Amino acid sequence: MPDLVFVALTVVVFAVLALLVSGLERLGGQR
Repeated sequence: MPDLVFVALTVVVFAVLALLVSGLERLGGQR
């Protein structure tokens, strides 16, 4: 179903954003 695909893409995007945010926080914390 298209809904499942949309939900899956949303979850993937959210996970990527979370990883990017945590990565930026780590870089900011080191400096």
